[in-house]
Amino acid sequence: MNSLAHQALPYCHLIKAEQDNTLTFEISVPANTHWYLLSWHTPFDAWFSEFLTLTDLINQQTLEYQGALAKRGEPTDEDYLLLPAGESLSVSLDLAQAFAIRPGRYQAAQRPLRLYQDLNDKAQSTSLECPTLVVDLP
Repeated sequence: MNSLAHQALPYCHLIKAEQDNTLTFEISVPANTHWYLLSWHTPFDAWFSEFLTLTDLINQQTLEYQGALAKRGEPTDEDYLLLPAGESLSVSLDLAQAFAIRPGRYQAAQRPLRLYQDLNDKAQSTSLECPTLVVDLP
């Protein structure tokens, strides 16, 4: 059993911008504890990895990721992002930088995030699922 299961997990969600193809990813951390997040393969890595699946709901086809793919070795402690207790962090990304988008209705699904409480014990981690979002893109 995961020893981190008793800790209050952060909450994450996607927010669609009003008039363009921008999505904002936000993660909110409970007041009682901080967490670390390996930024690779997350929105905090920008478009250097494929972390988001975008599905056209009209024809049920997944759009091909066209962003950059970074090659990396083992992560160092500097590659982990501190998520301070009681705070929220967000980043906004333009979907058109990584996907060929036509106007329509899409489902955005993010890869689960790996969270750590102690960088000295990276064997202990927990997974955080973020809810999918249905968006109408211009």
